[in-house]
Amino acid sequence: MPEFVEVEAYRRTAEPLVGESIDGIEVADDRILRRAEPAFVYGVLGGATIECTRRIGKVLLLDVSGGHTMSLTFGLRGWLSLDGRIARPSGGWRDRSPNEEHVRLRLEVGGRLLELEDQLRMATLEIDIDDERLGVDVMELTKAQLAELLGRTTRAVKTLLMDQRRIAGIGNLIADEILYQGGIDPRRPGDELDADDVAALWTGLRRTRRRVLDRNGSHQGVLIQSGARERGERCPRCGVEISRVQVGGRTTYFCPNHQR
Repeated sequence: MPEFVEVEAYRRTAEPLVGESIDGIEVADDRILRRAEPAFVYGVLGGATIECTRRIGKVLLLDVSGGHTMSLTFGLRGWLSLDGRIARPSGGWRDRSPNEEHVRLRLEVGGRLLELEDQLRMATLEIDIDDERLGVDVMELTKAQLAELLGRTTRAVKTLLMDQRRIAGIGNLIADEILYQGGIDPRRPGDELDADDVAALWTGLRRTRRRVLDRNGSHQGVLIQSGARERGERCPRCGVEISRVQVGGRTTYFCPNHQR
């Protein structure tokens, strides 16, 4: 599933359209719409100017003239491309020719074509989302905020990391990697972490944020994610067999040796 780093790529994909007018709209599948009828969406977006691109966690926000905001989420396998290309978080572009059968939304903007492709039909489009329901974006999270959130919950630390109402942008793979890098058992209650644990977790979070951006995605091979997310695999750090458990209903991999 796209995590903050993939959606950041889509934000940068849409960024060249800032200042341009939306000349054409095609909602190819009404199931993409949330809390809005097609006529309303066409009325809000038709002829509007894209004023700003933003991202909060896994949600892409396009502010348009008239005081409205279009928000996009991408489900498990959603893609956003501009003229058949997708921006890389680390810079540059890569080619991505959409499968016409799976394109759910097309916007003609300033003579260019922005397309949302989603084979599984899980992507969404919403007008004027209540972004206050989202937590602090993972890229803006501070150590003090992390410590405060941990101190207020008895839930497993992994569950907190993935709660989009608290910290927006972290999915299953990145949560496992943060905990692996920080040496923290994903099942530990948040309020049981002491100052040293919080410092270690913060180091793991910062390291993982930087690495996934440098590698242009959370699915590009990041230590434990690049071979240790299978039964029988061993920790690339100490060689101990990786454990597989359920935490908050999500399959979780961790090293029982160094994740204390």
